Amino acid sequence: MYLAKVIGNVTARMRLPGLDAQKLLMLQPVDFLLQPIRFTLIAADVTGAGAGSLVAFVEGREAANPFDPPLPIDACVVAIIDDVDYRPAEAPIVAPEM
Repeated sequence: MYLAKVIGNVTARMRLPGLDAQKLLMLQPVDFLLQPIRFTLIAADVTGAGAGSLVAFVEGREAANPFDPPLPIDACVVAIIDDVDYRPAEAPIVAPEM
């Protein structure tokens, strides 16, 4: 699972059967400090997320799992994130040399 910020909606007039009822969102993946990482992507949404929401999404085969029958998608929003409590680790403890 990865974090992303919803940066827009995608409108597609023509879609494969099964995708016609799915909401599509444009996502900007982010790190735990909420800084953008990698490329933007389009994902199906099963949560009702909207622009500006922080979400969790999955990619690959797992993205089709929420749908029965599975849909031909490779990214799916699976959670709306309420809060991220991230505390970076301090410098690693190094054992003294003997």
